[in-house]
Amino acid sequence: MKTSVVSLVSLLVGLAVGWHLGYHNCDRHYTNVAMRQMVEQIESSDALMANMSVHTIGLIASGQDQNAVRMLSFPIAHYYYIYASSTFTNEQRLKLRELIDGLARTNQIVAAQIAKEMSEKKK
Repeated sequence: MKTSVVSLVSLLVGLAVGWHLGYHNCDRHYTNVAMRQMVEQIESSDALMANMSVHTIGLIASGQDQNAVRMLSFPIAHYYYIYASSTFTNEQRLKLRELIDGLARTNQIVAAQIAKEMSEKKK
């Protein structure tokens, strides 16, 4: 009887320790995977911005200012369509929308790109 009780208690303690260690190791694994994916997405976005910036600086340096503005208007129009025109805006989005609206009033290329983005996405 004593041996059975000791065996049962040992089994329960072993199961509890195994479950505890396995649970925390599994949780840590998924956290690492999620963090790695987040870092890769951020790096991808940063790489895209760096690539676009290099090309835009090249256009400015070669005197092609209008082409540089045209290139920079794509992400502005995309942001405007996705975030600034959303009904779920916050104060930061409203401030950036005002900034973009002011630029669009003074720059025909940006205004045209925003209009194009808005009309293409509504189709």
